[in-house]
Amino acid sequence: MSKFFILFKKELRELITVATIIPMIIMFLIFFFLGDIIKGMSGGDMITVQAEQSAGDTGENEAAEITISAYSFIGFIDYDQSDLSEYIIDNLKYAGINPVIPEASDPEKAMNELEKYIYEGEDVKIQSLIVINKGFEEAVYSGKIFDDRVPVDVYSSIDSFGLTAVIARASAQSATDAINTLLSQKLFDVYGGDSTADININYIKFPVYSNDYTYLNGKTENVSASEILGYVSSQTMVLPIAIFFIIMMSTQMLAGSIVNEKADKTLETLMTTPLNRMSVLLAKIASSAIYAVIYAVTYIIAYQRFTNSLSGDASYSENFMEALVKFGISFDVAAFALIGAQLFLSVLCGLAISMLIGMMIEDIKTLQAYLMPLVFIIMIPYMLSMFVDLNTLPVIAQVILYAIPFTHTFTAATNLFVQNYTLLAIGIAYQAIFVAVLLTVAVKIFNSDKLFTLGQVLKIKQKNNSRSPLVKFFRR
Repeated sequence: MSKFFILFKKELRELITVATIIPMIIMFLIFFFLGDIIKGMSGGDMITVQAEQSAGDTGENEAAEITISAYSFIGFIDYDQSDLSEYIIDNLKYAGINPVIPEASDPEKAMNELEKYIYEGEDVKIQSLIVINKGFEEAVYSGKIFDDRVPVDVYSSIDSFGLTAVIARASAQSATDAINTLLSQKLFDVYGGDSTADININYIKFPVYSNDYTYLNGKTENVSASEILGYVSSQTMVLPIAIFFIIMMSTQMLAGSIVNEKADKTLETLMTTPLNRMSVLLAKIASSAIYAVIYAVTYIIAYQRFTNSLSGDASYSENFMEALVKFGISFDVAAFALIGAQLFLSVLCGLAISMLIGMMIEDIKTLQAYLMPLVFIIMIPYMLSMFVDLNTLPVIAQVILYAIPFTHTFTAATNLFVQNYTLLAIGIAYQAIFVAVLLTVAVKIFNSDKLFTLGQVLKIKQKNNSRSPLVKFFRR
C-alpha cells in the first residue's frame, strides 16, 4: 500500500467517528422531514367524508369518500337576504368554497363560534368570515356610473403567525375573488347587451372589494390581517437569526477557551494560583457572554440596514399602529425585557452545555466534533421557527421541541403577541431549572480533580467505541 493511501486511511479514521456520524444523521433527518412538515401545513388538514355521487347509466347514487380541505370552509353572514346574496351562497361551492352560516349574527361572536365548528364529526377551525351588508344587491345593481366598488366585510382570525395564518388569510381572499367572479357573470348578463348603460368595465370585472377586519386576542379592528402578518414577520425575522448567532458564538468560545487551556497546561497552572476556582469559572462565562452579545448587536444593526436598503423604510398608518397596540403587538419595554430574559437564559444554557463539553475534551480537533450535536439541537427549533408556528404542530412534536430549552427563546415573540403567557412562564421556569442543574454539575466538576481526569476517561471510552461495527464499516 502506498504512503498516500496509508496517510489517507489515517486521516479518514480520525474524521469518521460516532461523534461525527451522529450530526450527519441529525442533519439528514432535519431536512428530510422539514419539507414534509411545511408541505403538510400548507396543504391544510384534509377531512374525509362520505358523499353521494351518481353511478352513471344506472341512475343510482353510490356512497363515495371525498377529501375536503379545512381551509375551504368560510363563514358567511347575509344581512341583505337578497336574491343576489343567495345566488352567491349557492354558487360558492363551485369555486371550491364551502360557506358555513353561523348561528350568531354578530361577526365577533360568529368568529368564536366558527373556531369550534364541527363538520361530519370532524373539528374544523374556521378562521375567515364574509359579511354581506344590507343594501348589497341594490348597490351592485345601482343605476350610477358604476365607478364605486361595493364593500364586502371580510373577517380574518389570527391565533398564530405561521403558515396556517397566512393560508387562512389566503382562503378569505380566494372567497372574495370567487364572489367577484360570480357577480361579474351576473353583471355581464344584465348589462352586456345594453348599449345605453354607462358602465366602467373594471367595475364589471371587480364589482366588490374586501373591507378587512382582523380578530386577534379577543378584539376586532378594521385592519388587514395580511398587513399585520407582514408587520410581525418583518419585525421578528431577525430575532431567530440573532439568537442563533449569540448562542453559537458564546458556546464555541467558552468551550474552546477551556480546551485550549487544558491542552497547553495553562489551566492546571491557573488552578494552582490563590484565585478562587469559582472566580475563574464566572470570568470565563461572563466574558464569553459579553462578546457574544456585542457580536449579535453588530449583526442585528448590519442585517437591519441590509433589509431596509432592499425593501425601503415601510410606513404604516397611525390607525394601523393604534390597532397593533390594542391587539398587544408592540415591542415595548416589557416585551424587550421578557424576550431578553429568555435570551439570557438560553445563552446560559448553551454556556453550561459547552462548559461540560470543554471539560470532557482534551484537544481542539475533537471539540468541534462534540459541539456538532449541540449545533443541531439549536438548529432544529431555529429552522422550524423560521417557517412554521410551533404551536400549530401536533402535540407530540410540540413536547419534543419544547423539551429543547432554546426553543422557548425562538418562540418568545410570537407567544407574546398571541398572549400565550402560560407557555412563556413555563419556558422561563424550565430554562432556569435547566441552567441551575447544568451549572451545579459544572461547578462540582470544576472544583474537583475530574476537571483534568474526565478527558482521559472519555478517550478510553472513545477507543472502545471505535471498535463498533458502524465505525469499522466506515473505516474500511
